[in-house]
Amino acid sequence: MNNTVLFSCGQDFAAGTLSNLVAEPAIGRGALVLADGCTEGEFVSPVIALDDFSTVVCSWNTDVPAGTHSEVLARVQDQDGQWSDWLSWGVWGPFVKRASLKETDGGVASVETDTLTMKKEHVGKAVQVKCVLRREESAAAPVLRLLGVTTRLSKADRLVNQEPKVNIDNKAPAYCQMIRDPNMGSVMCSATTATVQMNSMGDDILPEEAALACWDHEYEGYGNWAFTMAMAGSFGYETWLAFANADQLRAELLKGHPIGVNAAYSNTHERATERAPYVENTPGYTPGHLLTVRGLEVDSEGREWLLVNDSYGNPDSLAPRRYPMEQFIHAWSGLMYVVRPKLAGAGSGSPYRVAAKLQKTEFGDEFRLVVNGEEMPLDPHFNGKRKHCTGVVAYTVDDPYVYATTANRPFHYTKVTVNGNVFIPAKDILRLNPLGDKAAIHVFIINDRGVTYTADLKLSDL
Repeated sequence: MNNTVLFSCGQDFAAGTLSNLVAEPAIGRGALVLADGCTEGEFVSPVIALDDFSTVVCSWNTDVPAGTHSEVLARVQDQDGQWSDWLSWGVWGPFVKRASLKETDGGVASVETDTLTMKKEHVGKAVQVKCVLRREESAAAPVLRLLGVTTRLSKADRLVNQEPKVNIDNKAPAYCQMIRDPNMGSVMCSATTATVQMNSMGDDILPEEAALACWDHEYEGYGNWAFTMAMAGSFGYETWLAFANADQLRAELLKGHPIGVNAAYSNTHERATERAPYVENTPGYTPGHLLTVRGLEVDSEGREWLLVNDSYGNPDSLAPRRYPMEQFIHAWSGLMYVVRPKLAGAGSGSPYRVAAKLQKTEFGDEFRLVVNGEEMPLDPHFNGKRKHCTGVVAYTVDDPYVYATTANRPFHYTKVTVNGNVFIPAKDILRLNPLGDKAAIHVFIINDRGVTYTADLKLSDL
């Protein structure tokens, strides 16, 4: 099947057209960097002929530090040779007000959020993509490491499952999204899935950090597929989106890393629909959900099972599950989140943590944030219960137990007061802690512009 094309190395990029970009072989597998003295540059791919399609999704890996951003656009050609306009996936960057676009009409096709759709009576035959890198004059140079397109498969192609059955388990942490910050937990499956994938390769990211780094200010959600993969890519991983079938999913798993997938399912026959069919062992009903497939298992009767970490499972211990392949393949849209190991020199524009302090105030259990010796009052609405949660204040307390990752620890979520301080009843919490004076409260103040402030509280500080 000819439905996914990636430009991911120096040789690939050399096939396109460059404007104000220069090759940098030391980054990744050969990247493009905005030239010195330039504030904007672009890569335009050659025309890519694909099997007939109706839907296109783009993905990209760009290192875009503070003061920079990237924008990916595509145009498509139909069966009569007509080209659409260039259609944008919006402004991307961890440190900017990233936003896709509402439905944009481009003639033979339109784009809404993360998906280009051919209009009725138009069949896609070819696509061309480009990436624009921009920066403020004083900012570091942004980098393009990967640009990809994939087209949705027909149902017949998606259901192909012919390769020999195998046993493989790519170990990965398991997180329940439903116990995360209550302002966002129920709608952060995409970011949670990407967090599982990244942390399986040695990172220690919180799902809330990932979610806030891919929040789409136009779509007003955490589920933009392209932004999620761009976010994971910003940490230095090689990431992309691909529509695939069971054989291709199996092949990716055999390369040694878990895969994110998009599905709709029901755990009962009564609620099952054609769009959300019954799948044995699932934790509930969902009309659309991202989860992690970490492996495959063949039982004694020859039945093939998917080994998954499904963030719908509550708590973390019930996220690892087994789903029958013959059922799940009908619930799966065919979309894969592919996250491969970090590349040399990549990740200069990733979200980051800043060590800070929390100072006690005259307001009882309120603590002011101090960064580099300067007070930093927080917006009282920082993590308010609104449609858009702009930030998260979370903390975990030392205990005698061992956890696979920081995100597996019990977390608590608190508020920002009207005084712009963090509310934590720290003294009461620590006085009751079985570890005594050795215990600490570890606080994470996460914003939607790529920065997490971390601070510890001990009894000796109070």
